[in-house]
Formats: sequence, structure tokens, C-alpha cells
Amino acid sequence: MRVKVLGQLTVVDGDGGLLPAGELPRRARQVLAVLAARHDRIQSKDALADAVWGEDLPGNHAGALEHYVSVIRRRLQPQGSPATWFIVTRSGGYLFDTGRAALDLAGLRQSVRKLDTLTPGDPEQLRVHEEILGLARELPFPEDPYADWAEPVRGEVSVAAVNALLKLSSMALAEDPPRSLRLAQEAVELNPFLESGYHAAMTAAVAMGRPDDALRIFERCRQVLDSELGVAPSAELAQIKRAVLASRSSDLAAPAPAPQTTSTVRTSAAPHERFLGRLTEIRLMVEPQTPPVVHIVGPSGAGKSAFLAELGRHTPGRIGIGDAGPAVGVLRLSWLRSVLTDLDASPAAVEAVDRALPDHPLGQAELELIAATFERPEQVFLAVDDARDLDASSVAELAWLSRHCPALRIVLAYEYPSQITGRPLAGLGTPVVMRLSPLTAEELEPLATPGVRELTGGIPALVAVARRPRAVADAVAMQVARRRTEWMAPPAWEMLRVCAVLGDLGASELAVLTGHSVTDVLTCVDALVHAHLLNECADGKVGHASALVRDAVAAQVSAATVLYLRKQLAAAS
Repeated sequence: MRVKVLGQLTVVDGDGGLLPAGELPRRARQVLAVLAARHDRIQSKDALADAVWGEDLPGNHAGALEHYVSVIRRRLQPQGSPATWFIVTRSGGYLFDTGRAALDLAGLRQSVRKLDTLTPGDPEQLRVHEEILGLARELPFPEDPYADWAEPVRGEVSVAAVNALLKLSSMALAEDPPRSLRLAQEAVELNPFLESGYHAAMTAAVAMGRPDDALRIFERCRQVLDSELGVAPSAELAQIKRAVLASRSSDLAAPAPAPQTTSTVRTSAAPHERFLGRLTEIRLMVEPQTPPVVHIVGPSGAGKSAFLAELGRHTPGRIGIGDAGPAVGVLRLSWLRSVLTDLDASPAAVEAVDRALPDHPLGQAELELIAATFERPEQVFLAVDDARDLDASSVAELAWLSRHCPALRIVLAYEYPSQITGRPLAGLGTPVVMRLSPLTAEELEPLATPGVRELTGGIPALVAVARRPRAVADAVAMQVARRRTEWMAPPAWEMLRVCAVLGDLGASELAVLTGHSVTDVLTCVDALVHAHLLNECADGKVGHASALVRDAVAAQVSAATVLYLRKQLAAAS
């Protein structure tokens, strides 16, 4: 039997069947929750009753507890006996016996204790941190968010989650800066008053060559600390900001780089990112008659986040940007809190979001408080990045705000329009959908770097790292390729590998080399061309659109495999 209290209470039997824990009486669920929270020690009936009822004790609290414990046993272990019940009667009280029922909270605590036994640098640390994060994604006891007995445990789980996020963010920084940034941002959402989260996020943004994002993260930190705690960011964080500003100034003053003659040359020059192209899209967004809802779509690396940031530079003080990626459970409205913080919303509006329960939509009074943020004489933008998984309540709240705030413009960014089919987000409608295509040679011209279009395929994420060290560029290129193919049939990745080591190939050649039918090959080719990973050549063949992606994928193929593929191709010719 397994009992889950991190998130909604769930109990499953030994065969994986769901038991009716949610149908228990409210007080019985509270009794079970308190015993789970204090599983490591016996609870006297007085202590248990004090936690469940507080000052409103029933006349016979001992008898009431016995009744609710009996209900738990009958409902969850109807065939059980004193030898198998996981709620054990002991020393006149009760104990949650984790030897008879696995408890996720106990597993989390065990993992945290295990970290203390590992030496710094032990590879096992990565696995344990991942394990902790997997368990602590949701805070415990959402039914009792303000109960005194629940608060210490919620704090304990939150600290464990934040520590895991920051450690994993640090570990990912060298090889996967985008993941490092996402993990750091999750840590900030869980604890917006902890500077180490902002420090990790700024460091990751700098590693990605995104100085403007690093400065925006600093500004958010400054606003939160000033408005909530009345303090300024630490000298260490301010030093990172000064370094970013100094780097931007030196980049702007530096001469254009010397021409490069090959597409695979990379230098260790300082990170430098400029926003290129997208002039038509930006102009549409800032026009007076901008539609009330605009969808910005494009596959991984298309520059959706950068586009939102650039929109912010064109509309200073009039845009709030939130990321809906981590918006689950108790973080359901983390994106809205970020939006309100960016727009300097009133403390009452921010507090209304903080008080919201995970499974309950905002009420009329809370929505009216939030709507005041968008009541302006000029357009104000509410942008949601990674918006595809917004839940039904969030979509309903956005629809209400859109109807009641004439100046509000909602901007939703995600990868593909097909992703929202059947999802709540489709309910907002799609009056305008702007797809961010790869940057053209003309749009890349300000870089004054010959061959950059062939090197990157015009994919903004690759343009940003084209001049970074090879390890960084390869890691980002591999991530772009993996993310853009994760929804495709498995043969698509095989075709990327084959084209990476053999060059341009026709459909019949790909069919022979991969062992798939021509029909399946053409289906995958269509998807890969649509994702801007392959280009169609004049002779009807297809080849890699980006040399960075080609080289990164080819590096994963062994010499033996390359030799075998070449022999197959020669035999088929």
C-alpha cells in the first residue's frame, strides 16, 4: 500500500488500485494527514485532537478520534487486521507505520537525510536531488494550507524542493544552460525571497548569452525584496548586474568580428546576443488596434521568450511576463504573480494570488483587484510563456480579464497550434496566430558574420550561441534537435542521424538506410522540414538546415555505424 500526501491525498493498494481516500469524511482525512506529517513519532490522542480541532475540541475527543481511525481502517483496509493496519494503536495513541504502508513524505525525508551522508562531488548526489525534486514538486496538505500542524511540513518540503532545484540548476549550468535557467526560475517561484534563486537564474541567463533577461531577473528581485521586506539585493547580486551592464557596453563598442571562411568555426568570445528581425511582428503588437489575444508559436529555439522580452523593451512598464511551465499544484498561478510583479501591481492584488488555493478558481473580488492593474489609458500586455498547459481555471480567469479590461492585450506563447487542440487554452480562441520562422539572411546581416545562416539555420537559439565555446553550442543544438523531434515518429531521429553523417539524401535512399517504407520516410521528412531541421535541395534531396545541429548529431554516431551506413548507401547506388 502507498499513501501520497505531497499534493492531493491519494492511497493505492498493493496492486496499484486507487482506494477511496478522497471519500473519507473531512475530519478523517485530517486525522490521516496529521499522522502522516508526524509519522516518525507516536501521537497521543490529546496531541492528535489538538492538531485536528484546535480550540474547538468535541466533548469526547478521544471517542471521536477512535471513530475516525476506525473509518480510515474500514475504508482503506477493509480486509485488514491489527497485524496489517498501517494506523497502529500504540501507547494509548496512534502511529503511522511506514513499514506497512509506503509514504511519499517519509521517502522524501529519507532522501534528504541520505544527502548528508554523501561527500561533495559524489555522482549519487545528482540522482538523489532528482529524486527529491520528483517527490517535492507539490507541497503537502493543500486542503489545510493554514493549519498550524501543516505549516512546518510545508516549509520543510519547500526547502527541500528549492535546495534540489538550485543544486540541479548548478549542475546543469555547464552543459545545459536553458535547463539551468528553468530550474532556477522554479526555485524563485517557490521562494521569491531567497536571493540564491535569483543568483542562479541570472548566472544561467548570462551563460545563455541573454543579458537582458539577467537584468530583468535582477529587477524582479529588487522589486520583491523592496516591497515585501524593505531591503535591497545583496552586494553579490548587484555585482553580477554591474558585470552584465559592463559586458553589454563593451559588446556594443567592440568592432565587428573578423570574417570566417567555414561554417564550423567557433570562438570563445564573450557571449553576445542581439535581437534580430521580427520587425513585422513587433509592429503588429504595438499598433493601437492590436487584437485582444495573440498567439506566438514556434518550435523550441524559435525565440518566443526573446520575442516577449523584446516586446517588453518596446512597451516599458506596460507588460508583465509569466512562465506557465511550472504552473501546477500550489504553483498554479505562479505566472500571474510574475505578471503582477512586473507591472507593479498593488500588494492587495498580489496577495489575492498568493491566497488562492491550488484547485479553486479566483473569485469575483480577487479578479476585480487584479483587473485594476490593467486599467490604464494605453495598451497593457499580459504575456504567458509556455502557455499550452494552462488549466481550465487559469483560462477562465484570463477570459474574464480580457472581457473586463479594455486596454488589456493577452499574448500566449507555445510551440505548435496543434498542442492546444482539446486543451483549455483553445477556449480563448485564436484570432491571430503568429509563427516565428527562422531568421532570414537579411535579418542576420547586422551580425556581419559570413556563414551564420548556414551554421544556425536561422534558428534564434543557435544564433545566440554560434560564437560560444563548442561544448555550449553543441549542447544547445542537441537540445533544439531533441525538443523539435520529440513529438515525431521514431524514424525522424534516424533520418537526422543518417543525413548528419552522409550528407544530402533522397527519400528512396533514406528508406534503404533506415529500413522504413518510403511513405513513412516522406511523412517524417515533411515533419523535419516543417520543424526547420532539414532543408529541401534543388535535386529533390534533403539535408541539414543547420551545421550546428548536423555536427552535434553526427558526434553521437560511432565510426563503426558511419562505415556501415556508407557501405549500405554504396550498395544501394
